[in-house]
Amino acid sequence: MSEKLRLLSIGAHPADIFDQSGGTMAHHVARGDWVGCVVLTHGARVHDKVISDEMFHSDEIPEGEKLEKLMQERADVKADEVRRACGILGVEDLYFFGADDAVLLVTEAIVRRLAKLLRELKPDIVLTHFPKEGDGLSNPHAVCGQIATAAMSLAAAVDPGDSHPPHKVAQVFYFGTGAAAVPNSVWDSEGGYYNDVFVDITDVVEKKLASLDCLESQGYGGAYARKRIETSDGAFGLAGGCAYAEGFIKAQAETHYHLPLTEYALNRARASDHEQIEVQSYKIRTD
Repeated sequence: MSEKLRLLSIGAHPADIFDQSGGTMAHHVARGDWVGCVVLTHGARVHDKVISDEMFHSDEIPEGEKLEKLMQERADVKADEVRRACGILGVEDLYFFGADDAVLLVTEAIVRRLAKLLRELKPDIVLTHFPKEGDGLSNPHAVCGQIATAAMSLAAAVDPGDSHPPHKVAQVFYFGTGAAAVPNSVWDSEGGYYNDVFVDITDVVEKKLASLDCLESQGYGGAYARKRIETSDGAFGLAGGCAYAEGFIKAQAETHYHLPLTEYALNRARASDHEQIEVQSYKIRTD
């Protein structure tokens, strides 16, 4: 489309928006689209090198108020990391909901708050977690997707206390599943859905890596960021016919005036096997 779009990425934890859609966001920023991010939880309990790592082997955990103060300090550290990572991708609009990631639930309060933000920001596209990720029940990523889905439904209607008119999101792209994850639980037996959209991020994969390197408190910087990109984005890339990609699950079928055929698909069909292998063989520098 030549028309400029408005894109909003909604993640459960501070690292999610970069891990799942960093390259895609960078592409849309470069295209001139508006890109914003929402982080639902403060993430201080998840993968934090102080709260969840250093305290894991402690004999005693600090008492209530002291622990809460420390968690707020760690949440502030994570927020600063997210801001730096967004700056690398060129994203300026960032919204922290600050929910506790101990137990993320679909509540009326958080759904209404997100719906109000959607009416205010008016995104054309929303990127968020697949509502059936993992067990689809306790998995915070899945819950985030459920919150976002409910909020989009509510945003399409009026709500007392919100002066913004209703807003409908044109398309939702749920973060793709699979990639480096090997099915290993009873929940993985469900299905019927698949990654039906891939975004080639090979040209911005170093930029995505730099954004992940900012997330030091979550342990994502350095070797782990490179491992995730190689195994996850690399796997999506192989499935999508490029070196590195981000996968998505489109929420709704689309209507076209003519049969849709992308330039990317046409070029791939016109490449020989060895030409395609060469395209997919590019590897990000790890030094």
